[in-house]
Amino acid sequence: MSIASLKAVPEDMRTSIIRIHGYRDKNLQGTFYNLYYGEEIAFGNLTRLLLLMEDMMDEMECPQASVRSRRFGAGRKNAERVSIAKELLPKPDQEAIATFAVKVLFRQGASWQGKLAWTEGKTEVAFRSALEMVKLMDSALPQPELKSEERAPGEAAHAG
Repeated sequence: MSIASLKAVPEDMRTSIIRIHGYRDKNLQGTFYNLYYGEEIAFGNLTRLLLLMEDMMDEMECPQASVRSRRFGAGRKNAERVSIAKELLPKPDQEAIATFAVKVLFRQGASWQGKLAWTEGKTEVAFRSALEMVKLMDSALPQPELKSEERAPGEAAHAG
């Protein structure tokens, strides 16, 4: 019997934990955990993370999507978690750069709406789209220092 056939998803399955262990050149690496899967799943990039989350919500049918996803081709898509490489899992002594708790409340307009809590920053913010969620996560992560020759032309005048 699947979770979807129960028609009620337990509250603790609605929140996912994302631990970021690497963030180089704006490329997220880390682990994704939800009680539905029952194990941490490693991801090596943002695309993998978003597809993992979308597949999980599709399987649970929670929250229900307001529109059906479109695809190129007629074949059925394989679930993302099947092809996850175990070597992407963090080392036992490796600490997370940031930890986020994500609760997607709605899937409307072919995107997600919900709440994102940044554990280390002790803050929670509502997001209106998956892109806004990504931008919020980025704002909590360490940003690379710009060299003076990489700054935009208008920035140099305001720097001093």
